[in-house]
Amino acid sequence: MPHPLMLAAASKLVRAEQLRSAARTQAFHTWGARAATAASKHARRLLGDEAVTLKWEALGVLHPDDLLQATAPLGTVAGQHLELHYSGDGNHIERLALRRSCGTCPAQHLDDIDSLEHLGRLLARTPAWPTLKEQA
Repeated sequence: MPHPLMLAAASKLVRAEQLRSAARTQAFHTWGARAATAASKHARRLLGDEAVTLKWEALGVLHPDDLLQATAPLGTVAGQHLELHYSGDGNHIERLALRRSCGTCPAQHLDDIDSLEHLGRLLARTPAWPTLKEQA
């Protein structure tokens, strides 16, 4: 039979983990909305009104007060999956990047974006460019 001290320690540990889990869940609900809002505002500032149509999704909860992260899929073209990745604090330090990944290989590329024209130049270097240029 376990000693009462061992049972008390186990009980305390289980309760502490339940509290941490509830705090993470609560943080995600508020953090997720903040991340999507910050990503949307920053993308619109850099890329213009067309960025309003992006559907941002928050990524993970590691440090909810330190770093907001979100992604917005752009689609798969010519075998390449393209998405925007936002990270920042929602105010001063913000980064928007284009993530390109190959549908049939493990290769991934991440390039910072500072304007709509810059995004276009990055897209022009991808296998998706002929399809995009034709549709534009």
